Amino acid sequence: MALHYAIEGGVLFAWLAAATVVGCAGFVVLSYGIAFGVSPKAWNGSLLRAMLVEVGSTLAVVPLWPLWFVAGGAYQAIKEGDGTARGRRNPVVLLHGFAMNRTQWLYMARRLRRLGHGPIYGLNYLSFTRVGAAGKRLDRFIDEVLAREHGLDEGRPAVDIVAHSMGGLVARFYIERMGGAAKVQRLITIGTPHRGTRLGRFGLGLPGARDLIGGSPLLVDLGPVRPGAAYTSIWSRADAVIQPPESSSIAPAGTDEVFDDLGHLSLVLSPRVVDVIDARLRA
Repeated sequence: MALHYAIEGGVLFAWLAAATVVGCAGFVVLSYGIAFGVSPKAWNGSLLRAMLVEVGSTLAVVPLWPLWFVAGGAYQAIKEGDGTARGRRNPVVLLHGFAMNRTQWLYMARRLRRLGHGPIYGLNYLSFTRVGAAGKRLDRFIDEVLAREHGLDEGRPAVDIVAHSMGGLVARFYIERMGGAAKVQRLITIGTPHRGTRLGRFGLGLPGARDLIGGSPLLVDLGPVRPGAAYTSIWSRADAVIQPPESSSIAPAGTDEVFDDLGHLSLVLSPRVVDVIDARLRA
């Protein structure tokens, strides 16, 4: 009997694994086909490599999704050689993208932790709802972080935010519409559709996805980027989810850091992106 259940469990696991691989690969290929298929000239070796790496990145991140309730909540900084990393830098709040959760940050948060940044906190929010509702969740979360951390200099903005995709709009809403500028020193967005993305139309009509479409009431309300903090936007011309990729640009209101060969989830697994974030958090 035990052997029978073991075999059935193995078969079920194999089916789930195969479905995950097929689903992730299919989504990436379809998104790249939609984004760049209309322009055959765009297809070159660099874009093809970006698509293949994006398949691997998606397979590395998506299977971790069910661990959202036990993983990715907080990371303490590893002190650098001078022993003063903690207390001299702001806490860092990580915001995930649409349909994801804080497990997407497991790689990057650990890299930032080893570089001496922290404490680092990952927030889960319901991305299917409106950006404004997620902004209220962020407001409460940052207040909780500030209540927990007591070593900050008086008068300094208290947190830095690193946000991926939709998370960048949640952070902007909080900063620009909810008074969050008083509590945020830096905002670093990664693959955020500051001016919308056409792929928001494929979000099954969910409120959060509708907010991401260019010209949505949310984006019209936010208008041009008006930083209430030091803004940096990291984005890639090979991002098939943010279409057109240039909608992630925030220049001249903030600083753009642009790559040519990284996909939407590959951005959060790239050591080069970690280097940019490290430099901005130290600035």
